Amino acid sequence: MINGWINLNKPKGFSSAYCLNIIKNKFKKIKIGHAGTLDPLAEGVLPIALGEATKTVSLIHLQFKSYLFEIQWGSETDTLDLEGKIINQNKIYPKKQEVQNILKKFIGWQMQMPPKFSAVKINGKRSYELARNNLEFDMEERKVLIKNIRLLKHENNKSLFYIKCGTGTYIRSLARDITKFFGGFAHVTRLVRTRYGNFRIKNSNSLEKLIEKESTDNFLKYVLDIHSALIHIPTIKLKDERINLIKNGMKVSLVNEFGKVSLDNIYTEALDKPLALGYLKSGFFYPKRVFN
Repeated sequence: MINGWINLNKPKGFSSAYCLNIIKNKFKKIKIGHAGTLDPLAEGVLPIALGEATKTVSLIHLQFKSYLFEIQWGSETDTLDLEGKIINQNKIYPKKQEVQNILKKFIGWQMQMPPKFSAVKINGKRSYELARNNLEFDMEERKVLIKNIRLLKHENNKSLFYIKCGTGTYIRSLARDITKFFGGFAHVTRLVRTRYGNFRIKNSNSLEKLIEKESTDNFLKYVLDIHSALIHIPTIKLKDERINLIKNGMKVSLVNEFGKVSLDNIYTEALDKPLALGYLKSGFFYPKRVFN
């Protein structure tokens, strides 16, 4: 059984689901999932969970993501990227300093309207399905966190940005909202996720490389351990009788290690192997997900 993470560099032009299926076909008996869907237009870091690591996917979403994104001024599309149809145009091209000055307004907590062409569910259906069928519907604003945003390059009718943001942030929506300050239009022409928590693009693996490594032995060297994705969560290694209690789903005392504190998430190991994910309440550990 293979348990762990693959730091995949998703290529442009392929859906996240397609990339996942490529790896699924290589290891048909292993449960596989991914954290943080990337649109086909987007490229970059796409963490792939194998085996028991799939139990930790929900915790990866707590971590920040970093992107490079390029926008083209002068036209807006229905999808807010270059794959859509142009719906608005003008010749408003702000200067570099004007763009830099406006960015500080987007740092911190923001209310953001997701794109209609997105995976947000509306009455049980994906909004992009409704949009493709030209159906009328309303999107609801969501609260998102932007830690940092910088203008890296500004030439002619294009601008390149760096952003560090929390979960749920839509870069296409951000590009739309930035241009509103100037009364102009723009759409995203390139989007690269450079980091997702502990996964960095400089350490990622191409899909081609993973496909070429047909044998399990060759493939294993690209698999990171489960804890590599959980460095943001308190961890404790156990060596006593509490291990068996946790394996059976029972609460145990960690008062000696943590005091009578409460924590939403904690990760436990036994003999350097994953044991369980859970939470602390008044110093007691309650397992939520026990690893096999």
